Amino acid sequence: MTPRRLALSLAVLWAGSSAWATCPNAIEGQVDIYPTARELPENLLRIYVYFPRPMSEEEGLKNVRLLDDTGASIPSVFLANREDLWSPDRRRLTLLLDPGRVKTGLVAHEEMGRALVSGRSYAFDVSGEALDANGCPLGAGSRHEFTATVADTDTPDPADWTLSDPRANSTEPLIVTLDSAHDHLSLAYRLRVLDPEGAMVPGAVALGEDETSWEFTPRSRWTAATYSLAIDDRLEDLAGNRPGVLFARPPDQAPKPWNSRLEFTPTP
Repeated sequence: MTPRRLALSLAVLWAGSSAWATCPNAIEGQVDIYPTARELPENLLRIYVYFPRPMSEEEGLKNVRLLDDTGASIPSVFLANREDLWSPDRRRLTLLLDPGRVKTGLVAHEEMGRALVSGRSYAFDVSGEALDANGCPLGAGSRHEFTATVADTDTPDPADWTLSDPRANSTEPLIVTLDSAHDHLSLAYRLRVLDPEGAMVPGAVALGEDETSWEFTPRSRWTAATYSLAIDDRLEDLAGNRPGVLFARPPDQAPKPWNSRLEFTPTP
């Protein structure tokens, strides 16, 4: 199976909005939902919805639902933010699954439990009735069906990642196979390739199937020197765990040590 890859660039993620004078007669683009995996941990922290055009800021929680295996909507799933979490162009919506229900030991968790239960089937549903920035209905929604798995209580460990060996004097991609699925937006911003002098190497990033791998294609050819993959300590997996630190870490638990640089040398 050919991995599904999402080309990520700041130009795309932060593109400016365009005005729509009238409601379009045909559907423009599609709605994409992340994460894309068909199995997601029951302590999933957030989902992202990408709209084909700028949306009304009031349309977030009203038109995105979590459905159970009977098609019924599950209440009190997402954290209610006054303005939701929209990108500047209002085409990407970030929704947090209520951390009060995700984290153990909190009142909401004890009274309601997690919205997702391991072994059960669900769907994130985006309604086609959502209104764009000009009051026009989206027209076509989207649905991502998945099965919940046991909670992810392991921190990401770069020591378990595998780096490919691109050839020197080529622009072959560096492919990093991760130890688990990661937050796709975190992958776009929290990994960088550095040259032997420590300067950032320009290039393009793509993600592999289910956001379990990271691919970097340099703008210029690799040299036969030692490069580094720099890992920001804010990198998160799907449950919000960071290298060495669990999202639901007890206050008295110290972070685990981890290596924030992985070296690789293109082969001659």
